Amino acid sequence: MSLARKPRKETFSLDLTTCSDIIFTLLLFYILTQNFIPQIPLDLPRIENANYIENNTHLKIDVLESGNLRWNETEFSIDSVPDFRITKDKPVIIFAHKMAPSGVCIELLDKLRAMGITSVSFAGTIKEKK
Repeated sequence: MSLARKPRKETFSLDLTTCSDIIFTLLLFYILTQNFIPQIPLDLPRIENANYIENNTHLKIDVLESGNLRWNETEFSIDSVPDFRITKDKPVIIFAHKMAPSGVCIELLDKLRAMGITSVSFAGTIKEKK
């Protein structure tokens, strides 16, 4: 018979009470310091039909899904944007495909503004009524 004591197994215990207190405090701090920006609804003009665009009072530039641009049935990249200064008096409408990269649209807008064209609008594709 052995009189030696058997060593107790040490178990690991994690007290999550203080952790939940800290998380609750951080959440409360975040909510109280958050700046809530009110959303202002905008009433944007809508294009009712494609005939509104087809007349020659607007310059139409398409931004394709691939990120390329199209104007007058000519496709080009954002790096080779033609000089639109000859059409300075015409407003430009950028038709962006819904899967087109947004960076291309912003770069095109910047390049048009650098050319001195101030009247630039964005439009989506017109859905055909069934």
